[in-house]
Amino acid sequence: MFSDTSINFRVNNAEQFKESVSEPSPTYVYLTFGKTEAWPDENNPPLSNTAPVSNYDIWKNMIGGKRITGNDVNHVIPRINWTANTSYPAYDHMSSATNFYVVNSQWNVFKCIANNSSSKSNTEPVTVSTTADLVTADGYVWKYLYSISDYERLRFSSDDFIPVKTLANDDGSTQWQVQQNAIEGGLHSIVLTNGGANYSNASNITIEISGDGQDASAVATINTVSQTVNAFSILAKGTGYTRASIFITGGGGTGASGRAIIAPPGGHGSDPLYELGGSNIMLNGRIKGSEGGKLPVANDYRQVSLVSNPKDYLTGNTSLSNTTFLQATVVTTVGSGDYFENERVYQGISLGVSSFRGTVLSWDSVNSKIYLINTEGTPLVSDTIVGANSVVSRFVTSYSSPESSSYSGRLIYTDNVPPITRSEDQTEEYKIVIKF
Repeated sequence: MFSDTSINFRVNNAEQFKESVSEPSPTYVYLTFGKTEAWPDENNPPLSNTAPVSNYDIWKNMIGGKRITGNDVNHVIPRINWTANTSYPAYDHMSSATNFYVVNSQWNVFKCIANNSSSKSNTEPVTVSTTADLVTADGYVWKYLYSISDYERLRFSSDDFIPVKTLANDDGSTQWQVQQNAIEGGLHSIVLTNGGANYSNASNITIEISGDGQDASAVATINTVSQTVNAFSILAKGTGYTRASIFITGGGGTGASGRAIIAPPGGHGSDPLYELGGSNIMLNGRIKGSEGGKLPVANDYRQVSLVSNPKDYLTGNTSLSNTTFLQATVVTTVGSGDYFENERVYQGISLGVSSFRGTVLSWDSVNSKIYLINTEGTPLVSDTIVGANSVVSRFVTSYSSPESSSYSGRLIYTDNVPPITRSEDQTEEYKIVIKF
């Protein structure tokens, strides 16, 4: 039996992923980068994928990685900017849609409670209230939910997404007040389903609200030209409703009808994460220069990936937990001459007939060290290593292996990008969105 996947199910999965990165025994997720070899068209990299063959290539070309922590992860929702002359959908408890919100020019998020019969909005919602709904001049009704901080804008906002969260503790914010003031089972709006006919006196119209809650009340307004009911205004939201019916009498007319819109469990604004469907996770990964001398900056790269729980090279079975890791093999040499970046080096008769070979990520002439990726075999100490292009031949005195076991862990994301040139004073930031 198949059924539609609930948005709550997907939000819950996103929550579990976020929590797994932050737990005392966390899932270790790393932002990795690599591939120094040029694309056939540097401005148009090939499409990436997570097929097994890509997994092998990514590890072979990997330079290193930076661990993603709980502070680097946040729920996000599609960014819907308030724009004049636009019709916005309103919240409806009969629908599973969650696109009934906007972010305004002050980075405040408002939920659309009523949209004046799907008319176009021309008054930006700006007034922040932690209790009252906002009725704008265009007939829209909005509920303020939360404000996006400067920090959140910097780390977890983009042209396509904005952050969302539900607070578990009082942080002194307006969002916490909104959550605490939410009305369980309140009626914030009534949708007009039929305007009826021959209504001449709005003040004589009686609206009876029947349901399992209490204390909700509303009034109607009429169009005096067409003599129809054209809108309802909520006087008191009441509490405790899970069902409600609307009965309209008086006013000299007949046939008008409306449908009560019931707040979600907990009330509007009580749980923005689930109310707005925060089933996307944004990971903000930052690689800062050489990360304290750990990661070479001498070469560029063209590929970024996310790998979960890679294994420590030395232990084999233990998950790597370093803040950063270097995936290059580092060979220390003695002799003369300088190797070229990106050239192949080898030990043996030739590059084609060799016991060990790799690609030069960078050459440290001061310390006579070659940083190698895409290696095959194991370096032999006290044997020469030859550059295929530079023809430099130097003796190997020692070497260190990559810090993570190749092909370990799970590749959960990869992207091919135009070349990124690195420098010691540069920070590369990646905002990666995972959709659940």
